[in-house]
Amino acid sequence: MPFLTVYTNAEIKDGKKLAEKVSELAADILGKPISYVVVNIMQNSNMAFGGSSANKGALIELVSIGLSNKDKLVEALTNLLEAELDIEDINNINISLNNTPASQIGCGGRTFG
Repeated sequence: MPFLTVYTNAEIKDGKKLAEKVSELAADILGKPISYVVVNIMQNSNMAFGGSSANKGALIELVSIGLSNKDKLVEALTNLLEAELDIEDINNINISLNNTPASQIGCGGRTFG
């Protein structure tokens, strides 16, 4: 059950389309059914990267049961968001990965473990 939230101060041209692209990418790389993937794209102009709100960037938080292919996922998410959000400095794309036990994730009224 991957939950992925993207916070950005960059302009989002089509948030729904971006959420679908991120969903497909995460499901594919993590080997999870897309039916369990949840993506939330949040635009917030009150973010600063490198001490300046003029610097465009993104903060991504991913919670999942099992995190395989972490390096591949980080690289692919960085590349996708750099292109989709016109982020000039990839060092302003920060990703937090949280491998959570199945017993701590719930869906459909029950936990996964």
